[in-house]
Amino acid sequence: MLQRLPLYLTLFRIIAAPIVAGLVLWAHAIVFTDGAGRAALIYAIAGVLFVAAAATDFLDGWIARRFDAVTPLGAALDHAADKALVAGTLIALAYALLRWDLVLAAVLLVVRDVAVAGLREGLSGSGRTLPVSSVGKLKAGAEMIAVAGFLFLPALSFAEPGARAVVSWAAVAALWAAVALALISAAGYVRAALVPPAANKTG
Repeated sequence: MLQRLPLYLTLFRIIAAPIVAGLVLWAHAIVFTDGAGRAALIYAIAGVLFVAAAATDFLDGWIARRFDAVTPLGAALDHAADKALVAGTLIALAYALLRWDLVLAAVLLVVRDVAVAGLREGLSGSGRTLPVSSVGKLKAGAEMIAVAGFLFLPALSFAEPGARAVVSWAAVAALWAAVALALISAAGYVRAALVPPAANKTG
């Protein structure tokens, strides 16, 4: 069972991705008909599901390494699940909730991830790989913090103004930090891809 658990956790992230995005779009659609209170509740449910799914990103990797359950399929699905969860939710938030400058940040993150994924796929044809860098992992963590913060913001409309302001500031700061880390890590991936295969230590 423990050998399969990392794969099950990864599949949970993949399944959660469209559900979270759908909840965000649903909340946006009903805010004008059913009121802000019900919409805020749906956003909060989406936030809880997103946090639970994001937590599995750290848990499945630890279990896979601890019990020697790392597989090529699991590694590929793990990477795809992270992108699906974060990108799907960011796109939904960009449509439903974010102001224009944060929409720009979301677009930069999604475009960067698509470009890096294409770069990885192109290099795989020649047997080369681009392992996730430490900066890339920090970027993923910042993205998840930002997305979680934005999902819980509508529910905080009924809380103390100070609490909402703190969460809003933290979410915005985390999102722009993710953009900066995304650009830095992308530059590193491009440099690694340009190194001739014989000298490239990553593949």
